[in-house]
Amino acid sequence: MKGWIILAGLISGLFLFVVSGFSGEQIKVRPSPLAGSWYPADPQELKTTVKQYLDQVQVPEIKEKIVALISPHAGYQFSGKAASWGFATLRGKDFDRVIIIGPSHHAWFQGICVSSFDFYETPLGRVPVEKKVGEELARQKLFSFNPEAEAQEHSLEMQIPFLQVVLKNFTIIPLMVGELGENDFAEAAKFLRPYVTDKTLVVVSSDFTHYGERFGYLPFTEDIKNNLKKLDLGAVEVILKKDFPGYQKYLQKTGATICGRNGIGILLQLLPPDAQGTLLTYYTSGDLLNDYSSTVSYVSIVFKKQAAQELQTSPKNVTP
Repeated sequence: MKGWIILAGLISGLFLFVVSGFSGEQIKVRPSPLAGSWYPADPQELKTTVKQYLDQVQVPEIKEKIVALISPHAGYQFSGKAASWGFATLRGKDFDRVIIIGPSHHAWFQGICVSSFDFYETPLGRVPVEKKVGEELARQKLFSFNPEAEAQEHSLEMQIPFLQVVLKNFTIIPLMVGELGENDFAEAAKFLRPYVTDKTLVVVSSDFTHYGERFGYLPFTEDIKNNLKKLDLGAVEVILKKDFPGYQKYLQKTGATICGRNGIGILLQLLPPDAQGTLLTYYTSGDLLNDYSSTVSYVSIVFKKQAAQELQTSPKNVTP
């Protein structure tokens, strides 16, 4: 059949658009299930919103090579300002690949899911997925495909409109992280390392503490604001030290409900020895709403290094 045929298939209540071309090759596009709720659906409004967030923050000039960000993924009305601190550091930088590592909120599984899609679509356009990389990773036992869970997952998508505004031409490798065993963090870093070039950025998507009865986490009930800050910044401290064992012990000790904890753990195994982390901003939804009975924390962290070398695992962080 001549021209293009656009077919719509239903995946868990979400439309997956399959485009067939002259060659008969099918292109799978993941449309946004979040536009119009988590962030604006109108392209111009979305671009204006993102630019306003970016223009409102004054980040320190970073002359070193940026290698990674830890960025929140709630609705932009809550986490947009925090996310903008990290993405503002990318202005004027040149990256052609972004590895996005986020948790799964809709499905339980062991290991890491690679993308089943050729493109992620937001109101700002389509971003190519390096599907070949996903297929190569999926040959390893730790990695697999889970298109239904991926189609619903917000942790990956929420990073993309910011990337579309601050970067020019780039591809993405979306990775959705489930449960990991003790040795899986180092294994994941080992398999990812060949794809981390000097023009690759790693973005780990994570909110921090989810506090309140609805989250099943009430480690304290008094002076919540200050206790939350102490709890969150305690986690930030070990992350900035790139102390993977210390980070794991901190999570076990506190039970801190950091939803992207496993993605952060992979990053700590992947960062080079000379990488230095900086906390750019921290606040909670309780600060915005003046209600700490149920609150989520947002953190923006940037990692940078002097040398233009590829990411590698620090020997002291390798899990035997």
